[in-house]
Amino acid sequence: MAGNASISNKTYRVIALLQALPRSPHKITSNEIHQRLTSEGHDITRRSIERYLKELSESQAFGALVQCDDKAMPYGWSVAQKQNLSIPGMDAQMAATWDLVARYLTPLMAKDVLDKLEPVFNEARKWFERHRPMGKRYWSDKVAYVPRGFHLEPARVSAGIADQVYDALYRNRQMNIWYKDKDEPHLVHPYALVDRGAVRYLVVRFWNYKDYRHLALHRLRKVHVLDDEVEGASTFDLDTYLQEGNMNLPYGDSINLVMRLYGRAADHLYETPVNETQTLKEIEPDVTELRVQVQNTEELRWWVLGLGANVEVVKPVKLRNQIKLELGRGFERYA
Repeated sequence: MAGNASISNKTYRVIALLQALPRSPHKITSNEIHQRLTSEGHDITRRSIERYLKELSESQAFGALVQCDDKAMPYGWSVAQKQNLSIPGMDAQMAATWDLVARYLTPLMAKDVLDKLEPVFNEARKWFERHRPMGKRYWSDKVAYVPRGFHLEPARVSAGIADQVYDALYRNRQMNIWYKDKDEPHLVHPYALVDRGAVRYLVVRFWNYKDYRHLALHRLRKVHVLDDEVEGASTFDLDTYLQEGNMNLPYGDSINLVMRLYGRAADHLYETPVNETQTLKEIEPDVTELRVQVQNTEELRWWVLGLGANVEVVKPVKLRNQIKLELGRGFERYA
């Protein structure tokens, strides 16, 4: 029994070790691996990590996967760029799931994030190639994903920036950042990363200030991860932060919105409501009144303006006048 427990513990440590390795050209030292694994609760020494790494890199099964940069001390370890661990239990359902995930995420996620999952997507594609029925259509010819709305390409993040930010978030470490055209670094406490489609935002606090700010990830020119821990990381609740509407940029007060929607403009709201406070009432033929409590944000105004002549804001009067003014400016440009 003791022998089995020992083998099991070693297996878990080796799996955790492999998960800690970055994909080449990024690399990590045995000391950094030790810090990461011990922070996750693994009882392992740095000497054991070095022994496992040596055994893996010299083994027939993992030699092509685990590589060591021994050109300088300390040695840097990584997973080979074109290698990946085989996914056990890959079958039709799992391959189909990963195929859909790949196509769903491609227009939504930045390339550096997708690159991390490419080995898994690759294996799913290879499974379909090996099991493709003769004379039958391929899976990709039967299922499609078509996103709604006008598509924007994700903002490009400088090479290496995303990896450093993810590392700082994972280890709860402060960062020095160089933002946009600023020449001097700023100390920030990173708390969360929020993906909003074309742009990813880093939720931070500057220096010892208490208010949270949102930094567009693609505007970070340079990042330096520090050894100091993020202050208040354990008390920050991302779900609560989002539920309070903090990512509706810029911030806005809660309002009771009343709108009239004409023709079939309200049809989609019966199936995809704005939120749980929404009520819809047909006040006359082809005119539906919407009442809902929402945050008065820039995104709300974009949505209203996107409905064009099919919508009329009734209340609040201030928002009605803002929309009226914006439409008037647009009319003047076209006139």
